[in-house]
Amino acid sequence: IAAKAQPPLPPRKMAAAAGSGSVVGVEFTDDKIDEAKSALSDASFSSAKLAVLRTLCQSYVFTTKQVAALLEEVSMSSDKMEALDVFESRIRDPSNTDPIAEVFSMSSDKEEAAAKVSGFSAARTGRLASYPIEDDGLRSDAEMAELLDAIEAGFMGSDKVAALDASVKAKPTPPFTVPQLMDVLGKFTFSSDLEAALELLVGPGLVYPMTCEELVGVLETQSMSDDKIRILPSLKRFIKDPQNKLTIVMSFSFSSDKEKAEEILRDVVAKFEPPNKPPPEVLEVLARLGNCPAGYSWCRVPMGWRCSAGGHYVSDERVEANL
Repeated sequence: IAAKAQPPLPPRKMAAAAGSGSVVGVEFTDDKIDEAKSALSDASFSSAKLAVLRTLCQSYVFTTKQVAALLEEVSMSSDKMEALDVFESRIRDPSNTDPIAEVFSMSSDKEEAAAKVSGFSAARTGRLASYPIEDDGLRSDAEMAELLDAIEAGFMGSDKVAALDASVKAKPTPPFTVPQLMDVLGKFTFSSDLEAALELLVGPGLVYPMTCEELVGVLETQSMSDDKIRILPSLKRFIKDPQNKLTIVMSFSFSSDKEKAEEILRDVVAKFEPPNKPPPEVLEVLARLGNCPAGYSWCRVPMGWRCSAGGHYVSDERVEANL
């Protein structure tokens, strides 16, 4: 049975403003301050606090007033200074150094912090890009019950993996929903079997994209923290709201696991609409002539248009001929 095209997965490249070199990020609104401060408070060690700040800075851009509020949650002056480095190129108003300088007690630290921030390049806010998710239908309750029964009937872990393998080969589409994935993973006890089962689903993309909150639910099917960390690299490709990945980092109890999760998720970043996207009439032509199957945005390039993933190009000549 031939598999249909799998639902597109979120892109992983961080955008920058075309031509300006400035970093583009999601606007960090004041209503997110309390959530971020709570996460910093729950992070016991300075290294874990840095993991929280790195996670935020991989998606968001801030005002100096907001940065100051977050730095207040870091105790030692030396740790504050180290944390400030995380915000390089992520501050929208780096010329306004006073709020950050006031976080420090010593005059020398105030001067150092002010000099550091004033040397940062200004970031700007961007508009999150949307991407289509192909709806390939759902596996029925009866089909899932049959699969789960087959897995559970396996005597050895390898038998359970074989049952899953046979099922996805016989029915390679539609992908599994998050609840269905949780039901499947819950049938595997040993780490090696769990990883083998995940590989059967992750390799061909047999899971619908999920939110960070939903991914936490999938991780919770595992009781051991080590197992959660072990499966996170496989699951991260299905994240559809990278700006919320702090939810995943903070779902881990130990500081060391928070740090590991942050490192694993570093390449899961938000994608933004290009500043030079095509006008509606050109976009209509591009949809007809060079539609990108993965749904990426189109960007202006010399003598034509290219999808932001880089794989599809339509020349100005072809566009003009079809307007």
